Amino acid sequence: MEKLILFLSTFLLIYGLCLPNGFSQTDPQLSLPQGAIARIGKGGVKVIEFFPDGSKLAVGSTIGIWVYDVQTGEPIDLLTTHTGPVNAIAFSQDGNTFATASDDNTARLWDAQTGQLKEMFFELPGDADALDMSADGKVLAVGCYNGVHLFDLREGWQITRVRRHTEQVHSVVFSPDGKLLASIAEPGDEAILLWDAKTGNLLRAITEDTDIKSIAFSPDSSTLASATWDGVINLWEVTTTNLLKTFETESWIDNINAIEFSPDGRTLAGGIDNDEMCFWDVGNGRLIETIEHENSVVSISYSPDGSVIASAMKNGKIQFWDVATSKLQRTIPSRVPHFASVACSPNGNFFASANDTKIHFWDLDTGELLKTIIGPKKTLRTVAFSADGRILASGGDSKKARLWDVETGRFLGTFSGHSGSITAVAFSPDDSVLASASRDKTVRLWEIRKGEQLLIGDLLKTIDGNFDDVSSVAFSPDGKILAGGSKDRTVLLWDVQTGNLLNTLVGHTGDVQTVLFSPDGNLLVSGCCWSGSWDGKACLWHVQTGELLLMLDHETVAAVTFSPDGTIMTYANDDTIYFLEVSSQNILTMLKGHTDVIDSLAYSSDGKTLISGSRDGTILIWDLEKSLNR
Repeated sequence: MEKLILFLSTFLLIYGLCLPNGFSQTDPQLSLPQGAIARIGKGGVKVIEFFPDGSKLAVGSTIGIWVYDVQTGEPIDLLTTHTGPVNAIAFSQDGNTFATASDDNTARLWDAQTGQLKEMFFELPGDADALDMSADGKVLAVGCYNGVHLFDLREGWQITRVRRHTEQVHSVVFSPDGKLLASIAEPGDEAILLWDAKTGNLLRAITEDTDIKSIAFSPDSSTLASATWDGVINLWEVTTTNLLKTFETESWIDNINAIEFSPDGRTLAGGIDNDEMCFWDVGNGRLIETIEHENSVVSISYSPDGSVIASAMKNGKIQFWDVATSKLQRTIPSRVPHFASVACSPNGNFFASANDTKIHFWDLDTGELLKTIIGPKKTLRTVAFSADGRILASGGDSKKARLWDVETGRFLGTFSGHSGSITAVAFSPDDSVLASASRDKTVRLWEIRKGEQLLIGDLLKTIDGNFDDVSSVAFSPDGKILAGGSKDRTVLLWDVQTGNLLNTLVGHTGDVQTVLFSPDGNLLVSGCCWSGSWDGKACLWHVQTGELLLMLDHETVAAVTFSPDGTIMTYANDDTIYFLEVSSQNILTMLKGHTDVIDSLAYSSDGKTLISGSRDGTILIWDLEKSLNR
């Protein structure tokens, strides 16, 4: 089927109320999904692009397209109709339209003045990693896994599809004069292909000695710059494909993520994995300026007049620099780009999240940041509250479990002994034992001294055996059984007193990511996803008999939990949250709003609120009284 573009009059009629009404919002909680009361985090940044008038910056992120006021650095809007990360943004030359490409297998057109969705191009054969619009605004090029697709924007149909690349196409660029289209693909395809922009016919190919990361046309369309994965920048003559010069680079320059010519064509800027942005003189190829960053620079964009350049870092932070002086003008903060784990306080109106080397405490109603604990200089993987809510345990790549005073944030001590990263921690119901699971293929039980000044006690026992890494651990409500989810596709039940294996629950077909007991201790829920594929399951087990009561097939299940009253089993399939009534085994409702795998779920103690943490770089706070009509 060649006509892959649908004009969305019906779509807009049905969903128009969900779309932004122009770039006029100032509420930081922009475009919240239905049922959510707050969002924490802005998602990871994929690409940035100035609006043609220079007044706004478009940011393609893991959750949608952010629009920022350049003068203030404040968010104006968030466009969220994409259901996957936004990988590319391109504006028409007249500034009236911009296009976006996403992992949701679509490219979309937007009104640049109002933010309204105009058209959607779908049925693309995979993730859309690259996109550009011709100078006259008539042709849209989209790069996918099997080549480049050219769409006629006037007639609404596909012009052609070119398939000479052997890997996923990750960059397509029109020449400013509109005559050529250049494309490059993922590692393994070491060629720049030059196409006729109107017909899609292959004209020339430029072969590099190594894989190419980024390309850019000069403003006069006469030359093409290329940057390789190992930090080499070449300048090519477009008409002959002759190599004009190789730019001077330092030994520390590696993996150049993005390159762009200044509007006057005299300078080439590059965003570097080595936490820097570099500038080269196009005339002689010399490195003339280096600006240090705190993180890898993933995308750059010159303002239309060339006076300012914006840089986006891997940690989500965006900065604006004066080109003439190299001075920082303003910064858009990242607001915490990734959350490894979330846990709700059992007796307070707040929750905790693990992010990189920090533990954050957030207000459960508003998402306001209450306080931050700075942990070890190693990534944190997991956090858990004690049953009385006074202590927080954490674990991660430091290979140690740590205890923290929740009220003051004071460090209380360390449990040492694991030889691999800690993947999960859990308190026993009476707070006398802490369980820690590690990639060293052991689970350890530690004594917690209640009522003493020094809480850190002895190692009670080490559980090891014929099992793989354990990703999750949970105590039964009576504290007698410890459950663990293993990468060997099993759920393991151990006697806490002796450390003996009580039962092995078999039924999963992938890595068991998460386990949890029901509040009455009779049931156990587990979730898994198959490494390297999308074969996942949510399973409900009878604890005493080990009987598999229910198996739900999904793409990937990385988070499961029970409501505090035990009546509802809640689990996340990829980016969707399901609520299953345990007694009837019927799905009551679903919540959607994330754009990537949800790997952490936590109920508030009263069951009225749910917290979901996702790999899209956000946490959503959900009002369950409205969502579940309870």
